[in-house]
Amino acid sequence: MLRNLLTITTLALLLSGCASTTGLFFYPRAVWIETPADHGFVYKDVDLTAADGTSLHAWWIPAQQPRGTILFLHGNAENISSHTRSVYWLVEAGFNVLALDYRGFGASAGHALMPSVLQDVRAAADWIRAEQPQAPFWLLGQSMGAALALDFAGMYADQYALAGVVVDAPFTGFPAIARDALSHSLLGWLVMPLTLLVPGHWDPIDYVSQIQAPVMVIHSATDKVIPRAHGQALYRVLSQRSDQTTCWLESRGRHIETFRFAGLKTATLDFLQTGVCPAFTGD
Repeated sequence: MLRNLLTITTLALLLSGCASTTGLFFYPRAVWIETPADHGFVYKDVDLTAADGTSLHAWWIPAQQPRGTILFLHGNAENISSHTRSVYWLVEAGFNVLALDYRGFGASAGHALMPSVLQDVRAAADWIRAEQPQAPFWLLGQSMGAALALDFAGMYADQYALAGVVVDAPFTGFPAIARDALSHSLLGWLVMPLTLLVPGHWDPIDYVSQIQAPVMVIHSATDKVIPRAHGQALYRVLSQRSDQTTCWLESRGRHIETFRFAGLKTATLDFLQTGVCPAFTGD
């Protein structure tokens, strides 16, 4: 279903031919499906303001004995009410989590598009550093959130002293993922040349070499939404950094199903605790 949505959206993007159409890569939902309280977690609503004045919303889910704080950046559909269930286990493992809804998602105002969404990530990072100035601070992003995490870390990691970055099912760039989406249909192949119109100014592949923090890339061979080749390409560029740790974690299952598996959770936790690549041979 997600692939079909991406294909349809990409066609609309290409036919419109407008730079602002990066907004068509986002599928926001305003209505919440559930809250952390439904899973037994204490939380509070956090109101943020982006640099351009856009009002944003996030959930702060504190751990009882925190080891540090994670800014969670969700995928391109729905909102934090469905995506945050992927990271509740990290709260149980001792990490505070700030789950951000980008502009246009959930209770956040505005309309999601690049590069404005990166202002949203920065507003959340600023809040964390104001509230937790000395705490270790990680980024964790899935799918679209993984791409945003890599862009943000490449631009600003040194300013926030990130302890590390974890990305699950990232893509190399907007034109590249548009081409992948179109390649699954005859109509897509017919308009493939129009992918040249997709803006690539914020492609993660162009920013990852600048990340001054350990990075772990997670991807599944059976991901049919974002092919594993995207994660592998990003990993290769990240690995060229001589002074920072870069880890690869082979995932399982479908798109962003990583944290359904106990062994993959443990491997991720090992990276968060040590900044060293985990020794992982399978779930």
